[in-house]
Amino acid sequence: MNRPVLLAVLSAGLFACHDASSPNPSESVPALAKTTSGGVAITSIFSGKEGGQAEDVNDAGQVVGYTENLYYQPLHAFLWTPAQPRGTTGTVQDLGALGSSTAMAKAINNSGHVVGNTGTGPFLWTQSGGMQSLGLAPGWTSGSAQDINESGQVAGMVQTEVGQRAAIWTVNVGAGGEVQVTGRETLGIPSGWESSIALAVNSAGQVAGWISNASDPNHAVLWTPSPSGWIMADLGSLSGDFGSTAYGINDQGQVVGVSMPHQGCFHPVLWSTQNGIVTAMRALETAGGCGEAWAINNQGRVTGRSPPPHGANQATLWTLAPDGVTATIQYLGTLSGTSFSLGMGLSSTFGGTTQVGGLSQPTSGNLRATLWTVR
Repeated sequence: MNRPVLLAVLSAGLFACHDASSPNPSESVPALAKTTSGGVAITSIFSGKEGGQAEDVNDAGQVVGYTENLYYQPLHAFLWTPAQPRGTTGTVQDLGALGSSTAMAKAINNSGHVVGNTGTGPFLWTQSGGMQSLGLAPGWTSGSAQDINESGQVAGMVQTEVGQRAAIWTVNVGAGGEVQVTGRETLGIPSGWESSIALAVNSAGQVAGWISNASDPNHAVLWTPSPSGWIMADLGSLSGDFGSTAYGINDQGQVVGVSMPHQGCFHPVLWSTQNGIVTAMRALETAGGCGEAWAINNQGRVTGRSPPPHGANQATLWTLAPDGVTATIQYLGTLSGTSFSLGMGLSSTFGGTTQVGGLSQPTSGNLRATLWTVR
C-alpha cells in the first residue's frame, strides 16, 4: 500500500528476470463499463478539519494512517477502530512513536498488526505488545515498512552504501503481542538497475513494487519466491508508454498500478500474472483515460483515483469481471468541503460491501483522512 518514502540496501538472494513485452492496443482498451452511484457512506476519521491520511483498512474496518498538518510537525501514527465491525463511526488511537517524535502507519492485516515507520526505523505494532522495532540487518543503514500480509511478511525498502533495495522482514507475533523477527533479506535486481522498492505483499509472499535507475523511468516489477530464490518479472507498460509503477497485489497475483506516458497523465492499469509471469495487461477504464490504481482485493475490486466526466479527481472503485475487464466504475465522492480524493487501501468484499481508506483534499488546508463504505 503504499506511498514511497525513498530509501535503500544491499541485494541478497537469487533472482531471474522475465521481460514482459508491451501489450498490443486491443489488450489495452477495456470494454465500456457501467458507471454506478449511490450506496456510499463517507466518514471523516477525525472530527472537524484535523489533518490526516488513511493508508489502509482491514476486513474488520480498522483504518491506519497518520496525522498530517501543513504547519505542525511531527506526524503521528493512528489506528481507527469502528464501534462495530465495518461500521462508519469509531475511535482513534495514537500508536506512539518508539522513542521518536514522528511515526507513520502504512498498513494493517486482519490480525490487527500494523506496520509503519518512525524517525528511528520501521515498526510493527500489536494491541497487546505496542510498537516494536523491526530492526535492520548488518549493512542496512535505514529502512521503511510499507505492507504486511497475513503470515507476517513485511515488505518495504532499505538503504545501504550500494543503494536502495526492496526488502522483506519475516516476523512471528507471540501470544502476548511480542514481535520476533526471524528473517531479513533484500530482493535482487538485474544488472544495470540501481534502486528497488517493495510496496505490497500478498498471502503467497509475492511482492509488487518497482525498479529504477538514473537514466530510465520506473519499471513495475513482481518478485515471486521459489526454491532457488526470488524470481523477478518486469511487468511492462501500456503500448506507447515508457514507464510504470506497481502499488498493489491480491492473492490471485493480479497487480495494479500506473503506466506512464512520455507526456500527459498516468493511466491506471491491471496486470494479470500466473506463477510470477505476466499473462495479460489492460488499462482500467476512466473518463479521458487518466487515473491511478493503488490497491486490489481478492474479489476483483480496485481503488485509486480518476476524474468523473465533469470535475476533479475522486476516489474511484473499479469492479472487474473474472477476465479482468472493467465491469463497473464508481466515483466515491469527497468529504464535505473538499474537492479531491484518493483511495489508497481497501478491504475484502463481503455481501457486496467494501471499505476504502484514503484522503480528501480541500482547496486549501490539511489533507483529511477518509473512509468510504460502499454497499
